[in-house]
Amino acid sequence: MKEKVIKREKGCYIKLPEEFRKVDEIEFFPLKEGYYLLSVPIGVVCSPAPEKKQENLDEKVLEKLDFLALRNRSPSYLKKVLGKEELKELERLVKQGKIAYIHNKKFEEGIYVIEGKKKTGKGGGEPNAMANQLFTNGYIILKASRDAQSLSERLLKQKGAIMGVRGFDGKYYVVTSTYFKKVWNILSKLGEEVTPESVAEKFSLSIDGCNAVLKLLAEKGDYVEKKNGLYVRV
Repeated sequence: MKEKVIKREKGCYIKLPEEFRKVDEIEFFPLKEGYYLLSVPIGVVCSPAPEKKQENLDEKVLEKLDFLALRNRSPSYLKKVLGKEELKELERLVKQGKIAYIHNKKFEEGIYVIEGKKKTGKGGGEPNAMANQLFTNGYIILKASRDAQSLSERLLKQKGAIMGVRGFDGKYYVVTSTYFKKVWNILSKLGEEVTPESVAEKFSLSIDGCNAVLKLLAEKGDYVEKKNGLYVRV
């Protein structure tokens, strides 16, 4: 290991490894010309510095999930490849609406899918995937107008069962009428001011799902959206 020599008027200094923080003195042994030994005092045990808590755990879980094929995103498989803390983070991301749990005939055990991340494939299957996500979760948020158009064309025969609006942020918020009624019934029992986060946390819902319903209610004139995601009932 190489370290730079810091030269000062009163001497030369080097940066020592973190484990030396535990001691106030060190022992210095000249071995031969150009060779020296630095050591903690004899009899003193210097424990290694504690490992830092793993940061950005959510990003690591999202990266691992994105790397896996859809068939390998089942709960049983993820228990084999994710650690205990990563599995807890996975469930937290589901509650936040960043990851969706999809269960259908094709994936009987169910799979976890990153919201807004679509797997491309032959045959133009994306509209079907978006529709499946919409009816599984009760809502979907789309960033691209072409995706919104594709989904709209896919659901032409089910217009009465879905509702959608384009937000000021340019995103398209689409929900099923069933999901809309569910969240609206909850909101009608709450106070005049709400945020998607507060509603989601209190009733174990998705933040994005609550936000989508509030966007629709704001469009209908039942709520006014203020800055920082605060909605006020009119």
